[in-house]
Amino acid sequence: MASYYKGLQFNTALQAQWAAFFDLARWSWWTNPRAIENWKSDFLVTFPCGHSECGESHTLLVTVLPVPTVEEINSFAGLAHSYHVDDADGEWVADASALFGSNPETATWEMSHGSGGGVEKLSDWVDEADDFWKKAATLIK
Repeated sequence: MASYYKGLQFNTALQAQWAAFFDLARWSWWTNPRAIENWKSDFLVTFPCGHSECGESHTLLVTVLPVPTVEEINSFAGLAHSYHVDDADGEWVADASALFGSNPETATWEMSHGSGGGVEKLSDWVDEADDFWKKAATLIK
């Protein structure tokens, strides 16, 4: 069933809630980014990073799926784009692909960060993730 946030129609309430969450977290977001190979994500998001080796921000291609735990993600095709996402012409699109599930604990991606990188959790990037998630639910119609 379609849901609305800020006058935009989303395919699901979960997608609309993530859009509201991104605003509360002060992440820039766009819907319906271009397809990469046979994969179409739901959002392109950019969020700040103050690490001296990273530049000012990171960018993710995010797919939203109604999975309640990280263990249920298993082998999601979109997560195959760890550490960078390039288009068919080899042009950079994002730092990584990500899967955002039914709550902040299910958001996962793998990217370079600082002099290393690895699997990232939303709580490492958004201090008030749980509070923002609850508030985001009240902002959709």
